[in-house]
Amino acid sequence: MPLSKKIPEIKRLIKSFEIEANKFPEMTFSVEYLSKTSTSFSHTVSKKHHGILLWQFNGSLANEEFLNSIAENAASGNLKWGIPGSELSCIGIIEGELYPIFLKMAVRAGALFDSEEMKDIKIKVMQEIVDSELAKNNDSKPAVTTNSHPLAVWLNYLLFYLSSTNPGRERVTRIEPEPFSLSLLALEDILRERTTGKINSYKNRLKDIAFKVALSFPGERREYVEQVVNELKPELGEDAVFYDFDYQSFLAAPNVDIILQTIYRKQSDIVVVFICEDYALKEWCGLEWRAIRDMIKSGQGEKIMLVRFDDVAIDGLFSIDGFLDARNISPEKLSKIILTRLHVSTSTLI
Repeated sequence: MPLSKKIPEIKRLIKSFEIEANKFPEMTFSVEYLSKTSTSFSHTVSKKHHGILLWQFNGSLANEEFLNSIAENAASGNLKWGIPGSELSCIGIIEGELYPIFLKMAVRAGALFDSEEMKDIKIKVMQEIVDSELAKNNDSKPAVTTNSHPLAVWLNYLLFYLSSTNPGRERVTRIEPEPFSLSLLALEDILRERTTGKINSYKNRLKDIAFKVALSFPGERREYVEQVVNELKPELGEDAVFYDFDYQSFLAAPNVDIILQTIYRKQSDIVVVFICEDYALKEWCGLEWRAIRDMIKSGQGEKIMLVRFDDVAIDGLFSIDGFLDARNISPEKLSKIILTRLHVSTSTLI
């Protein structure tokens, strides 16, 4: 059954990974490369870990002697890290106290893919090595294998996801962000592609986009905010509204805090901030709020719209500050208010 038929399971996994990611766990996902000349890991692995073979480049099927060598190594060696004597083996290592929880969730995620989709992941993961070998010798027949265990499938998919969104980052030893957050980003990307039918729909570089509206909110209020976004897009256009789900591939970066602050401060005509208790507690919302407070300090308060879901106190806000109350305003009505405010603001700027 293809991914398009597994939307409910994808949504369940997204919720589960989001819960764990919001705990900011001390977890790492790293990859180690073993070869004929380098058979030890580059870093000391903690006691709380799990390692698994992800893929292997056995060599080029040049002659019968090579085939016999592969067969002998497969028959006599310890296959924990694949066939001994291979040119290159990639090992995935998950480390941290919560690694058993991640493993269970990652196995479920890897099981999402059917045989054809798994084959596609293998091609994408191994394509660079195959192309490199063929460039050396067009008659070469590179022998490559990937682990079909669901955990390995998911980790390989995460590496492919990184290669497509942040080329080069999949080759470093330690993968960022931590595996729960990275899995969440990858699953949300899968869901968006399957539900909208769009793949890589946002081709502009994020830093080059001038947004009409940017939204800052905690994940707990996503359902309401997404309805607002869906009302704004037909009026303003796809690349006029900054909504995190639409730009996940760009946000899977170590400096995401700087990226977000730049979007709010310099790349948006209006920033709509959804205030509530969850907003006050979330670390990422706190980083965004610092940028928004700096906008107020620098005289850009007219660019900010405050929307409240409750009466929680927020550092930097006072009783005299004006706000809209989402408890009494529907998403449809709020979107119209935003459009009106946007029209007034941009007219003033002109």
